Amino acid sequence: MKKKLLSLITVLLLSTSCNFNKNTPQTKVVVIKESDIIKKRIPVTGMTCVGCEVTLEETVSKINGVVSVKASHSENEVVVEFDSTKTNTKSISRKIENSGYKPFK
Repeated sequence: MKKKLLSLITVLLLSTSCNFNKNTPQTKVVVIKESDIIKKRIPVTGMTCVGCEVTLEETVSKINGVVSVKASHSENEVVVEFDSTKTNTKSISRKIENSGYKPFK
């Protein structure tokens, strides 16, 4: 009994001490209904290289509700999957435009 109690206390102390380390990345769990996910291809002009792709992917991925994003300068498009209860194509296109690229209307 003492061994089990000591093990439990040790585990609790270790898990509690880990939460105070600000350098440890925290995992965030988000539940999304599959029916709310929309995959959209947005034609974009102005991308000329892989650097442009990375810039757009980083920018669009920061939008609340974006699940995945893949930009392609050779295809002149951004493919984005997003939670339609949190964002929409218009907001994503606006963010692309604010980054210096031109989404087709």
